[in-house]
Formats: sequence, C-alpha cells, structure tokens
Amino acid sequence: MTFAAALVVISLTPWPDPFDAAFAAQVPRGREVEFRPAPSRDWVHAVRRMREEAPAKQQYVQFLKDLYGYNIGRINEAYGLEAGSFTELLSYDYRRLDAGREPVRRDDEAFLKILVTAALDAAREKR
Repeated sequence: MTFAAALVVISLTPWPDPFDAAFAAQVPRGREVEFRPAPSRDWVHAVRRMREEAPAKQQYVQFLKDLYGYNIGRINEAYGLEAGSFTELLSYDYRRLDAGREPVRRDDEAFLKILVTAALDAAREKR
C-alpha cells in the first residue's frame, strides 16, 4: 500500500506574516512543506517594514527586547540606531539600517528561524 504525500507550498512572495491568523487560515493541508522562494534574511527585512500592529513586527521587537535584556542602549549600539525606546522600534524607519553589521546579520538569522518555525507550525496545525 502506498500513501501519497500532499505537498504544501508556502509562497513567500510577498513575505507573509506567519504570526497572523490570516496566514494560518490560508495554509492548505499537507504532510510536507516547501517554501518558495527559500527563506532568506529578506523576510526579516520585510518584517521590519510591516506596520507596527503586524503580529510579526510585534514578535520581532519582542525578540530584540529579550535578546538585549530590555536595554535600548545595547540595541542602539549593536544596530547603529538612535531609538528612544523599544516601543519606538515598532514605527522606526529601518531604511538606513546597515544590514551588514555583524549583530544585525546574526540577529536576522536567529529571527529568520523563528519565522520559519512559525510558518511550519501553522502548516502542521492544518494536518
């Protein structure tokens, strides 16, 4: 007896918000998940451009709070920013952020894993 495995393709164009209930509602049922295109740091850049109410943007700022011990001075130093508070990071203009800075690259890779996990969790919940 053979079983056909259903492949779920999660389109990352445009980059979705995997923490948003609307994303989970759109993910079809399936056993295997494939991302197209492959997840990249561009997804994190897209999260930084999302509106401040977006669940992924909220998760991103919470990630930074946890990572930097709720110390805005540490994040400003690491990222080369001049934010007055973590709340301000929700509406911060990241266009001048140097994404090549080592702490930014490292943190982007870590947050990308969180995004992928959230997207996979949404697909798994639909099984």
